[in-house]
Amino acid sequence: MTQDTATPAAAWEEIRDLIDAGEADPLVRRLLTLDGEERKLVAGRLRGHITVMRARSEARESALWATDDWDEWDGSDQPWERWPDLVRLAGAGTISAVSAVASWVTRRDLSRPRPFSGRGGFGDPAPLLRLISARPAAWQAELAVRLARKVKGPRDGGVPLALALLRSTGAPPPEHDPLVVAWVSEGARPRPDPLLPVLVPRLFEAEGVGRVLRHERIEPLSPWLRRLRRLGDRELLLDGCVRRFLRGGSAQDLRFFVRLHELIAPSEAEVARRGRDYLRLLPAAPGPVAELALRHLRRLEAHEPRDVVEAVEALVFRSEVTLARTGLTWLDQSVRQAAIHPGEIVPALVSAFHHASYEVQGRAAQLALKHADRFGPPDAERIREAIPALPAALGGRLAARFGRP
Repeated sequence: MTQDTATPAAAWEEIRDLIDAGEADPLVRRLLTLDGEERKLVAGRLRGHITVMRARSEARESALWATDDWDEWDGSDQPWERWPDLVRLAGAGTISAVSAVASWVTRRDLSRPRPFSGRGGFGDPAPLLRLISARPAAWQAELAVRLARKVKGPRDGGVPLALALLRSTGAPPPEHDPLVVAWVSEGARPRPDPLLPVLVPRLFEAEGVGRVLRHERIEPLSPWLRRLRRLGDRELLLDGCVRRFLRGGSAQDLRFFVRLHELIAPSEAEVARRGRDYLRLLPAAPGPVAELALRHLRRLEAHEPRDVVEAVEALVFRSEVTLARTGLTWLDQSVRQAAIHPGEIVPALVSAFHHASYEVQGRAAQLALKHADRFGPPDAERIREAIPALPAALGGRLAARFGRP
């Protein structure tokens, strides 16, 4: 029977036989030639055929186990094992509603275990893209967005198709954190990647990106750091890093963004424009982030006195000895340069007296003695009242100068 005289039922039989043969290309070619009535009939028969194909596949596998042929199996797919991928193709080529196609191509029972991956997958997306490209452009774009929203993470078997469709259709990717993490986790990336301009700003917002990229390094320069440096948009990247720091997170989650920030190497002018944000990082950001912020702030020639005092007061409350000591050194330099009145440093010194580290307490006591002659009576009284917080040896030295509380 020729294609011109075939009935819809005959078309279903052809599609069914092509699925059973396990060859994708002939199936795609035939699906593209179906008319509306044939597509409707095939789509209606597919759901019931899944049960048939699963039973047939299990029977063939059992038969293979029972023969000596199993010992000679090389691990490659058997034609009858490919039915999930081909049933997906048949549905994508015949189901009308975009929402139904999105559900069909991501069905769990059409996912096959992939060798050595430890997960299910949906095979090569290229045949599906051939079928989908025959649909109207708006239909394709809607499917791309629907599939992107279904992505659960980088190990989701539907990721390759979702990303390929977003690239081919140019549809705006939805704001969906798992999609961004999956994109970052991709292996081979197309050059140029049309998703890059859209998704790079979301790197700094999507939870999980930092965890995926935590092993990226500056020396030798790792792929994602190289890719972002090549992008060349310093403002976008610096603002993104600082914004990500302010959102918080563990040191591990922020490690990539710390390295990206240092790779960009912001100028003094760029740091100055973001000075208030760097100051906001000092009290509670993870150690590497706070160290970064403090290092860049100290590069600036001038600060508002209250900003310096506020920053050091935040630092001496931190448990990290290096940060607290560096803060006290910054305070001392500011006084010596007449940028801060000596009395303004007293609250920070008193806070440092309560630090858990003897080293920090000792540095604070040393500064109190160093600037003692420049303190007014109220400042000296505050220091005297705080002496009991110090170890006996340090407290004795301050009591000899300021009097006992």
